Amino acid sequence: MNLVAIDIIGTIRELVKRAVKEILLLLGVILFGLSAPLLFTVGALWLALRFADYASTWAMIYLALGPFACCIWMVFISHWPDWVADWKARRAGGYIARSFDERVHASAKGVGFMVSGFFGSLLAEGVFTYAAHRLDVIPNHLVLYFAVAPFAVFAPCLLVVLSRWMKREG
Repeated sequence: MNLVAIDIIGTIRELVKRAVKEILLLLGVILFGLSAPLLFTVGALWLALRFADYASTWAMIYLALGPFACCIWMVFISHWPDWVADWKARRAGGYIARSFDERVHASAKGVGFMVSGFFGSLLAEGVFTYAAHRLDVIPNHLVLYFAVAPFAVFAPCLLVVLSRWMKREG
């Protein structure tokens, strides 16, 4: 009979290392997502002014990370009306109980907003980059490029907020 040794301490140590690594990754994604509006406005302008020699590198990193930042914010925007309704109900002393189907629908809505935000941001960035470089709308003005670029990166977020604002006003 062959004896099999199970390294419980080593297994637990690997499990803890993996859990810590995943938690740090999640915190990094959350910090990137929440700080994205500041990074994509003030941070991009600072880099354009300070390190103009590396403009093409910064622009590629900026445009590659933009759709990810947009899809993170689209998740928040998709759930905002539900959070406001829950807050108003709790403030009035009530509670809104949601069924399983309503929670699944809310999650599916969040995923749909996230995917549409990612691809919408890609499309808006493509149109913006084409207009800026091919049509010479922004000729050789790096600071102007990075000043206007957040409107392309966060175009889906801006469209959702604008459409909800127009529905509320109407």
